[in-house]
Amino acid sequence: MTLPPIPTSPNSSLGHLGPYLLQRELGRNREGGRITYLAMHTRTQQAVVLKQFRFVQPEASWSGLKSHEREIEILQAIDHPQVPQYLASFETEDGFCMVQEYKNAPSLAEKTHLTLGHIHQIAVATLTVLADLQQQSTPIIHRDIKPENILVGDDFQIYLIDFGLAKLKHDVVAISSVAAGTPGFMPPEELFNRPLTTAADLYSLGATLIGLLTRKHSTEISELLDDNYRFNFTDYLPSVNHRFIDWLSRMVEPNPRDRFPNAAIALAALEPIDITDLSQPAIKFTTEKSEKSFSSLGVAGVVSLLAIGALMLTSKLPSKMSQVQTKGVSRSAEQYAIELRWFESVKPHCNVLEVTTTLQNNPYPETPVGTGLGASCYALAGKLTLADEAIATLSPSSRPVAAQILFEISHPVADQGDDESAGPMMELVLKYWPENYMARYHAGMSAYVLAENEKATEHLEIFLATYTQNDGWRQKAVLAIDNIQKGIPADERFKVHH
Repeated sequence: MTLPPIPTSPNSSLGHLGPYLLQRELGRNREGGRITYLAMHTRTQQAVVLKQFRFVQPEASWSGLKSHEREIEILQAIDHPQVPQYLASFETEDGFCMVQEYKNAPSLAEKTHLTLGHIHQIAVATLTVLADLQQQSTPIIHRDIKPENILVGDDFQIYLIDFGLAKLKHDVVAISSVAAGTPGFMPPEELFNRPLTTAADLYSLGATLIGLLTRKHSTEISELLDDNYRFNFTDYLPSVNHRFIDWLSRMVEPNPRDRFPNAAIALAALEPIDITDLSQPAIKFTTEKSEKSFSSLGVAGVVSLLAIGALMLTSKLPSKMSQVQTKGVSRSAEQYAIELRWFESVKPHCNVLEVTTTLQNNPYPETPVGTGLGASCYALAGKLTLADEAIATLSPSSRPVAAQILFEISHPVADQGDDESAGPMMELVLKYWPENYMARYHAGMSAYVLAENEKATEHLEIFLATYTQNDGWRQKAVLAIDNIQKGIPADERFKVHH
């Protein structure tokens, strides 16, 4: 990457901090007592971003200091080409400085006249980075996605910056002591100090894309929000594919359970959409209000739903049946039909005696959905290692899609009380889709029935921290944990997970 020339004349600099020559100021946060500079190492001539925190200044605060410490912790946990690397930190007379890799790219806030194609590129690229961060061994929520924190190079390579508000995995379901973020881009659950999930960053990215499409500055984006924290933006976009508008509307749903559950699922739903093609039929990402459950549909019913929109399935409760409503027949429906026919042909042979030979002679379609169906066939036959190996062949961004298919097909097994089979299936779902709180519930219940109390407690506590509705699932999970603590084994009530 070619860097802009950095003058070395003393008259062209702002002085020194440690071994760095300050070149120009990039930003200032008065509330946090922070100034960000473009600087150059006087010995190596390396251009860097230097963030100075001055805690003795009147405008400084301990929250700003904690933000700096958190950012260093987060950056040390990240090794990603689209996140500028943490290089060093050092003390100064009135505070300390953090040094980070410099990327020669303006922020989205400085970009004007972006085409629809460019915006689509930015959406895909940012979701790819978020998916990678969410799927790390210590998943990360950024918490401050906005145009100013997304850098875009000439080739539309994006870089995500400013991790001062981010949370590591152990903070994902914790309630923040103070709401943090930028008004208009901050998800409602942050505003109301509720538990955060990976869907939080999707809301902020959706708000960012809406701002780009409507050409609203970051300070103006809240003008599009109504009193219910819902974005009203469709009137601004008469020439944008309705499929993309529907996708974007789901990104910014006020209730996090109505959004895509994570970046990988959102990316899988976006990739088939041509943002500029007005001839594509609209897709409504809606949730059916029927109380009919997936378990009553059986495998054939679930697969029928897959045929009209497998990539769009969400992490809703089993009683909240997901579907995709279409006008006309989209080109991707042909692929769904192929996957459906394949699964219908092998379904009778998904047993321990026949499954290996059957799938060798009749391989599953090499798509995320097809792989999910293949893994499900292996799993139903008790071949969890082969199911795991199948999903692992997919790209990281596609694995949650396959895990979603596995969950939808295997959770009726848990509902019907086959815990020895259901428990390992749900563990595999969680390996590739850890945010699925209902898989947590089923894994926990199966572990309790099988007297694996430590594992049961871990799963059920995560479920309770994420799922806040006071209904039968929550009450049953609370009772199970209470019983475990009292040494009471599971009875017949817990063998059926409804």
